[in-house]
Amino acid sequence: MATNKKREILLRAYLGFAFIFLLGLAVIGRAFYIQTTQGEYYRSLADSLTIFPKTILAERGNIYSQDGRLLATTLPTFDIRIDFKTTYTHPEIFKENIDSLALCLATMFPDKNATQYKKELWLERKKKTRYYLLKRNVSYNQMADMKKFPMFRDGRYKSGMWEVQIDKRLKPFKGLAERTIGFVSDSGKVKVGLEGNYNTELKGKEGTVMVQKISGGVTIPLDSKEEIVPQPGKDIYTTLDVELQDVAEDALLRALSHHGAAHGCVVLMEVGTGKIKAMANLGIVRDSSYGEIQNYGVGEATEPGSTFKLATVASLMEDGLVTNNTQIDVENGEYKVFDRTIHDHEKPETPTLTVKRAIEVSSNVAVAKLAFLNYQSSPEKFYKHLESFGFTKAIDIELPGAVKPLIAQPKKWSGVSAAFIAHGYGLEISPLHTLMFYNAIANNGIMVKPYLVDRIKEYDKTVDSTITVVLNEKICSDKTIQQLQSILKGVVEEGTATNLKTDYLHVAGKTGTAVIAQGNAGYKNGGKKVYQASFCGYFPAEQPEYSMIVVINSPSQNGYYGNVVAGAIFKEVADKVYSLSLNMHRSINKEIAANQIPVVQKGSAFDLASIYNFFGIKTNTVSSEWATTSANGKQIALAETEMESNVVPDVTGMSLKDALYLLESDGMKVSVNGRGNVIGQSVTAGEKLLKGMSISIELK
Repeated sequence: MATNKKREILLRAYLGFAFIFLLGLAVIGRAFYIQTTQGEYYRSLADSLTIFPKTILAERGNIYSQDGRLLATTLPTFDIRIDFKTTYTHPEIFKENIDSLALCLATMFPDKNATQYKKELWLERKKKTRYYLLKRNVSYNQMADMKKFPMFRDGRYKSGMWEVQIDKRLKPFKGLAERTIGFVSDSGKVKVGLEGNYNTELKGKEGTVMVQKISGGVTIPLDSKEEIVPQPGKDIYTTLDVELQDVAEDALLRALSHHGAAHGCVVLMEVGTGKIKAMANLGIVRDSSYGEIQNYGVGEATEPGSTFKLATVASLMEDGLVTNNTQIDVENGEYKVFDRTIHDHEKPETPTLTVKRAIEVSSNVAVAKLAFLNYQSSPEKFYKHLESFGFTKAIDIELPGAVKPLIAQPKKWSGVSAAFIAHGYGLEISPLHTLMFYNAIANNGIMVKPYLVDRIKEYDKTVDSTITVVLNEKICSDKTIQQLQSILKGVVEEGTATNLKTDYLHVAGKTGTAVIAQGNAGYKNGGKKVYQASFCGYFPAEQPEYSMIVVINSPSQNGYYGNVVAGAIFKEVADKVYSLSLNMHRSINKEIAANQIPVVQKGSAFDLASIYNFFGIKTNTVSSEWATTSANGKQIALAETEMESNVVPDVTGMSLKDALYLLESDGMKVSVNGRGNVIGQSVTAGEKLLKGMSISIELK
């Protein structure tokens, strides 16, 4: 019985082993069959699932200022990865270099010490991690240095080091002209500014590379003949001036903060060409700070207010209805048009005003009355002039979102439309429309199109350039232009903008203080009027080179009038332009009478001789570095002056430049009070000189 039981168990075991053996043979046979007859099919199937082409973005083109300074560029950063499976092919390289590599990593990236890096590398190697992320956002220089590290210098196929380039769009001047330069969203659906408008030119042509997906969903590039090299994008050179843009933004920011305004813009343009040199746009954001959140200069249309009065007067003059000397009864500052009453901001100085004086003091009544009497029955005549002045169409500028003006066709005008449109209400235009019109007045009637892109380059070769486009060769007659220019000069000389008057730079322009509508709330928001302050003009008034508009929306404190709020910004930017433009400065008269010879008592002998020679004044020569001067008829005598060493020098009579050079060269800390030449110093000349000692000098 026991024997039979044993045999039965053995038989079952043998049968089991036989079944397993036969099953193994079947598996091996099937594998051999697949390998020899279907291997190619399954290998291609695997490749189709894990190997595929990947798009390579082209290097995006740069955006420059007109003088070639970078406004937007693409800088590569790198993710450094390690394929630790590769390190098993050459284990001796890893073991020999791990300590040195960890030390180098800790030196470059001190977030971890060498021991931690070593432990991390050993652990990931033990796990045979594929394409392990070692460091993210590594700069090009760091990446290049890392390639020289122990182990990594042995190359990708021995060390397993891979660098993956990731391009980032950077703006070297940070937020400068941020909305004008613009951006393109990652999805490509949101396009703002020049980046958006010139996206096709900037992005270039994409390429492709074959990649393989490995464990963890990571892809690695493969060497392939099917690779298509991307073509880099073109470079855009704008018309913007970095210094002027910075001044405009800084002045705008301080004014918005000082007046508690909602937003504002400044646009500066070359009169003859239409080149925009600065375009600043700032609006209040959630944390009560200001930033570029919208391009108000181009993309916002509002009622312009008093700056529009000039267009009305131009229309009246062109139709032969008025001149600068035409007298108009200003109705004691109130004028009723049907059931609407138009007010002047203050009582008129006389019962009647000339047209010129009415604009200088910005009389609403005068302009509204003239327009009502002359255009209410024939509004198409007025509208036709507004068309020729560029107020009825969107401006074709190189920015997405340029707004179209809102001005009704004459057949839709009501009984009061002519009177209200005349002084800047009942229509909506952008600041750029107003600027373009004023620029045409400065340009003797020639209306040019504003533009922001000067040229486009590809591989340092200009492939496209912009020329000045004339939109209207003559918006009105020379006689009208001359009268309008006289009016705008008068506004600054003796009108509402006398605070902009200076001896060195003559400005012409018009103030604007408009009450702006607040949607369904009308012209009062909670019973309180909301204002818009503006100033538009050009300079120098005699030979205009630049035009500019400043618009400040909703000033809530420290005044709201155009001359105070917007005019101050205009003056600051104009002064900066003047300081940078020597051609605007009046020529120096070299013919100086004997009693007008300028005498600098003491200074650099070389500088003194150069200055007097420039004025044609004879001087003698001296061999010393420093000299004193004395007048002798029409000549200047220079006398040698030696500066003693180790004692405080006597700098009285010197210019600030020479005094600073001399004192600071001796190691003294200098503070300055006043302007002009030095008339006194706090430390007596001849005292012992001590390095680092302080001295105060007074100038007059």
